[in-house]
Amino acid sequence: MASRNRLRKEVNKTLVSQFKDWGLPADIDYKSYCGIVDKPVIPKAIQKSFYNWKTAVYSVKLSNPEVFKKEPAPKPAAAPKAAPAKPAPAPKPAAEPVKKES
Repeated sequence: MASRNRLRKEVNKTLVSQFKDWGLPADIDYKSYCGIVDKPVIPKAIQKSFYNWKTAVYSVKLSNPEVFKKEPAPKPAAAPKAAPAKPAPAPKPAAEPVKKES
């Protein structure tokens, strides 16, 4: 059992560093992981230490939760304030119609 624990620590350490370096998501499958990472952990080591890939990823999540924390989206820059609009010119008073006397 001691060798399994030792192997588990080594595999977990390797996975944590790879997940940090490559920015891998928590829901990645093993096949995709192998396609992205240059030196993936071999399936036999995962099977001996964690029994399956899902458990290995869960172990990474438990040991280093900051690996999977999403960075907050940057706030959009405030739009520049427009110059104050010029007031509309006051309407000119209409001339009164001239009444004809009859």
